[in-house]
Amino acid sequence: MTSTPARDFLLPRLTALLADAAAQGIAREVAVAVLIDLVTGPGFNDTPLDPRADDPPAQPETSPLTVDEVAVAEADATSPHPIEHVLNRLHRF
Repeated sequence: MTSTPARDFLLPRLTALLADAAAQGIAREVAVAVLIDLVTGPGFNDTPLDPRADDPPAQPETSPLTVDEVAVAEADATSPHPIEHVLNRLHRF
């Protein structure tokens, strides 16, 4: 016996059920798989399914750069002086 009354109650019954299945010609692995399918199915498990559970994670939304933003970014990357990129941005607006 264990410290779990539910296990103590169910284990001998499941063991007997598997023995009965084997006596009927059902492989133990098949019987276990069917039991798992039955117990986790809607007849026993009434937890509502989440339709999004298998969806891939959402990607963060990004907005594409406009032509002007690309030009400013390119100017920033090539400017030898830090203040030039600020002036370039101000000049474009």
